[in-house]
Amino acid sequence: MFFVLERFHLNHRVAFPDSNDIDIATLEKQLSELGARCILLTISDDRAEERIKSRNPQEWANKSNEDMQQACQDLIDTQNRLRAQSAKSAVSTYEINTDLKDWNGYAKTIMEEQILFKL
Repeated sequence: MFFVLERFHLNHRVAFPDSNDIDIATLEKQLSELGARCILLTISDDRAEERIKSRNPQEWANKSNEDMQQACQDLIDTQNRLRAQSAKSAVSTYEINTDLKDWNGYAKTIMEEQILFKL
């Protein structure tokens, strides 16, 4: 068993949502056949500002409310595009809401057999 902690196939799908990309479909099929699973870590929309500020508080100290609102909307929109594309992917996806920042709990959840092998 091994893990690749990256969502490259979803990033590709989001970047090129209207393409009929045979390469990504082939790659996803191969990943699926290898038993790959995608774990999509998300936050609730109402937690976007808190999470953005927690990443780099100094960066946001002098930003305008409009800048923050745009950053929040961008994060929410990206999450929604990732969800939509994961539904189209051949790789099974399990979404985990990380509002509580319980990183050990999320790791335990990811490691549980029911998620990794029964999607």
